[in-house]
Amino acid sequence: MFDWLFRFLGSMLSFFESITGGYAFALLLYALVFKIVFLPFSIKQQKNQIAMAKLTPKIELIKAKYKGRTDQPTMQKQQQEIMDLQQKEGYNPLSGCLPLLIQLPLIMLLYTVIQNPLSYIAKPTEEFADKDMDTIILEVYKEITVDEEIDKLETLPKNLEIKIISEINKYINDDETFKNSENLNTKEKRIAKIESYGLDVETIPNFNFFGVNLADTPSLKNFSILCIIPVLAAAAQWVSMWLTRKFNGNNQLQQAQDAQSKASMKMMDLLFPGMTLWMAFSFSGMLGLYWTFQALLGLLQSFILSKAMPLPKFTEEELKSIRKAQKEAEKAQREAAKSQPKYRSLHYIDDDDYDVLPDAPKSEENKGGQLNGSDIPEIKD
Repeated sequence: MFDWLFRFLGSMLSFFESITGGYAFALLLYALVFKIVFLPFSIKQQKNQIAMAKLTPKIELIKAKYKGRTDQPTMQKQQQEIMDLQQKEGYNPLSGCLPLLIQLPLIMLLYTVIQNPLSYIAKPTEEFADKDMDTIILEVYKEITVDEEIDKLETLPKNLEIKIISEINKYINDDETFKNSENLNTKEKRIAKIESYGLDVETIPNFNFFGVNLADTPSLKNFSILCIIPVLAAAAQWVSMWLTRKFNGNNQLQQAQDAQSKASMKMMDLLFPGMTLWMAFSFSGMLGLYWTFQALLGLLQSFILSKAMPLPKFTEEELKSIRKAQKEAEKAQREAAKSQPKYRSLHYIDDDDYDVLPDAPKSEENKGGQLNGSDIPEIKD
């Protein structure tokens, strides 16, 4: 269904590699292009944060009014007041989720292309242009390996494509193994052998990055310089999250956060970088490098947006002014409520139905001034 889109994205990566000379730099351009594509969504999120920042002092005043009370009715009343405030100010707390929901499937498409570079980046030779690419890749893979299990494969395992590229590059550049072979003793002959199956070697991505093979998966068991990439990816994400809050933060409002909000923020600061670290050690180095580029570009974008569309900052005097205005508004509401007529109920009478509680009529049977059954007037239909 999305095959045409995958191939378009793959062609884009291939083009970026041709102008930069390396797949790593192609990933950087790839990440930059989609940061620009998603920029309208980022602007929408920034506007949403601005709207929330304007409401935050008023929300904190509502929370302060119920401070110390944790019973369910009080919490429900507090939440209702916050929702009423948001509705009155025209703020929708779910509006910030929409851009993320739209971006998520597109990001998954990008990862699919990165994880399957042979299917969507490499191309067949002109002679084999009509042949299925998966079939070509599988035949090449069987040729360059001596594993009997691979010879039994009938379809190409998608999760092995990055490994296959690594094997092909080793096959092409390994002069030592084939030096005694008359048929494959030069690099040109080995390239010709692969192209005889229909794979255009020039379109195969070059995963070499300063001597590191990005096709390999980082492993602490076989420690190499490649293990630095997952650490960089996790560190870049943590720094990006921390500095983004600093760019858009308001010290007074952050200090006003309750303990639960602060604990949740600290948890996210550890959870997301931790997940990135674990996933970067589970996939090829390419994905970790791509996440690093994404985090650094996201940090740059947050800095630019925070300068172009800064969040409102509230001084202590402004917060006191807002608090005073809020109290005056609540007082005015109470005064207005007192002037409203009271509605009487025929079914149930309680203290709230009276502006001033009436004295019960005194009688011989009721000398204490309390109503008894005989004193209650009969209600006629």
